[in-house]
Amino acid sequence: MQALRKTKGFSLRQISQLANGQISPSYLSEIENGKVKNPSKKIARALAKALGVREFELFTFEDYVEGEFKMCKYRMEYPTMNGWVYYCDLVARGKNITKKELEEVGCTEVERAKCKQMMELTCGMGIVPEPRE
Repeated sequence: MQALRKTKGFSLRQISQLANGQISPSYLSEIENGKVKNPSKKIARALAKALGVREFELFTFEDYVEGEFKMCKYRMEYPTMNGWVYYCDLVARGKNITKKELEEVGCTEVERAKCKQMMELTCGMGIVPEPRE
């Protein structure tokens, strides 16, 4: 989030003001420094509005791309007029792959759930690979 805020040229105090005081500058700092991992939906909504982005963009910009959301070589993305769209190339190409092969590329059950959530946020639906036995 810090990179997004700085790209837009805002200070923590300015974001707090744009969020109508719903988020204090100190709380914003805690979010940026990873002390607060999961801000409430209300905070995320106010923050997104203050930064002029949609809620999911708060996470795709920094947390997902550089942090918790690991980039998989099969995760594809492309820009649209409404923002980025994410999809799984394995699913798109109908590849049949084992659980071991998926895990070798970091596509664990936990990561597939994160991918599916990201796809649902950006596209309204998400399809991730199901390993064959």
